[in-house]
Amino acid sequence: MLLNFNYSVIADQYGNIKVATLNHIHGGLNNPNSIIFGYGDELDDDYKEFLKQTDKECLKNIKSIKYLEPNMYRNLLLFIESEPYQIYIMGHSCGNSDRTLLNTLFEHKNCGSIKPYYYQKEDGSDNYLDIVQNICRNFTDMKLMRDRVVNKTFCEPLPQVKPNVRI
Repeated sequence: MLLNFNYSVIADQYGNIKVATLNHIHGGLNNPNSIIFGYGDELDDDYKEFLKQTDKECLKNIKSIKYLEPNMYRNLLLFIESEPYQIYIMGHSCGNSDRTLLNTLFEHKNCGSIKPYYYQKEDGSDNYLDIVQNICRNFTDMKLMRDRVVNKTFCEPLPQVKPNVRI
């Protein structure tokens, strides 16, 4: 499964990637009513405060609630329950905006490993450590995090496509 967090159709352009399913977990620009924006960190202490509110408006943009409208989240759950899987992270910061979903994926019993592809700058520096630090925030079990995140030695930069620009 290719789990696309981007609202654009860029993942659709990678037709040569052999995946059983392309899942636009947050909807897409081609269907504005399908787009899921909002807060996705139920592990944060502030989330408990949202739940205490009697005003239902404060829960309107909680991702976990919005996931119940379309079937993309259910399809993801069916996939991760079906067999062991590996996670390849390409272009996602793994920040707290998707913390609940990422925690579900990262700590699931069928998750074998998490391999981040990082951005390598022209000066040779990269953002591997930034991504790994964010991945760490999505775990509640740090031993499991150390067991699953692939060491940088076995990771590689995400290839960058430079646009053709005429001057």
